[in-house]
Amino acid sequence: MVSGSRVDMTMSPPRILQIAHNHPIFHAGGTELTAMALHRQALAEGVDSWFLGALDDTQIRPNQGTQMIGLSEDGRESALFAEDFKRFSLSQEDFFGFQRELQAYLRSVRPDVVHVHHMLNFGLEALHLIRNTLPDARMILTLHDYYLICANNGQLFKHDTMTRCRGPQLHDCLKCIPQMTANDFSMRQLDITHALRLFDHLVSPSYFLKSMFEGQFSQFSPIEVIENGYFGEEAPPPVRRRISGGPIVFGYFGNISAVKGLPDLLTAADILLERGVGEFRIRVHGAQLFEDKPLTDRMALAKSRLGHRLTFQGAYQGHETGRLMSEVDCVVFPSIWWENAPLVINEALYCQRPVIAYPHGGAPEILKRHGGGLFPASSDPEAMADLMQDVIEQPSLLDMAFGRVPDRADLLRSYMRLYRS
Repeated sequence: MVSGSRVDMTMSPPRILQIAHNHPIFHAGGTELTAMALHRQALAEGVDSWFLGALDDTQIRPNQGTQMIGLSEDGRESALFAEDFKRFSLSQEDFFGFQRELQAYLRSVRPDVVHVHHMLNFGLEALHLIRNTLPDARMILTLHDYYLICANNGQLFKHDTMTRCRGPQLHDCLKCIPQMTANDFSMRQLDITHALRLFDHLVSPSYFLKSMFEGQFSQFSPIEVIENGYFGEEAPPPVRRRISGGPIVFGYFGNISAVKGLPDLLTAADILLERGVGEFRIRVHGAQLFEDKPLTDRMALAKSRLGHRLTFQGAYQGHETGRLMSEVDCVVFPSIWWENAPLVINEALYCQRPVIAYPHGGAPEILKRHGGGLFPASSDPEAMADLMQDVIEQPSLLDMAFGRVPDRADLLRSYMRLYRS
């Protein structure tokens, strides 16, 4: 990592730039929400903070003659339009538009700290541009997922066999992305390694991701761990409703996709019915953002089998999360890929809702730290059905203590130590 002279920020708060690959207005993913939480909390505490995202023309059209657009009245939230980004190589090839305007923005804002949350849309080239334009700035990278390890959408997941990948092996990578060559993968790894050397600190929101990343990039060990926490409205969680003899209500929250595990939850429900266990309800909150006909057909089949026991509630806004979670007894998180630090887990714990989660990835780490977790014996629908049946027959399993989940103030406090160090 970079060493040498840095701006002395021990006497006054630094000027901080948060960079994310999108903006929560258009895509409220965990990465964007984390970056925005840091930005707005910093402003609330009187710190000079800026936010730069990236968009494409499917979200909003750029103004004529520029690729920059302002997204807040105070002028501190902006986005660049990214049109020539190559996902495999993490390369932004618009040198005369995107990169030129990025450099002009950096020269205008002149941040003391640049906190990068993702390389999507910006590209590895942007990191070199940041370092060359701001040679004395501190650069922080938070690893929110596995994109730097896995070229297959950063999921470490084999979609042909629907199994988790324990780390990239060339023969497996060539099966996932057969149009690429061994040399392509080697160059990708080399380019990423060079870019990572530009950073002063690497951060992971979970020890699980830290271990996976250090297994591939051991030269960048140790990676710091800073937990994300809860970023919702500053209001007390809703009172947990009493279970009074009615059916147990399970809730699914988040985007609907195959890797998020909704099919596993629906299969577990089918298994319960086959066992003669029918006193339950499942409420699915979320939207299917990408076309997936097999998943759509699976949802339709589940509705025909489960009837009134299953309702698809559709998309929801962040401010609705507390109310919606107050209407379920237990949140089910059946994601089948290596989730890193899913925000829905922290939202459930803040709302004091027990969570059933598969015992893999970063989710168990959060639940074991703060309480409120129940884990099937294994990561499969049969084991999920076993645990759901236990909860249906013994509702007292849901009576558990919850620890305090970190909030955005805690998050900023942890990062300020790195911003100043």
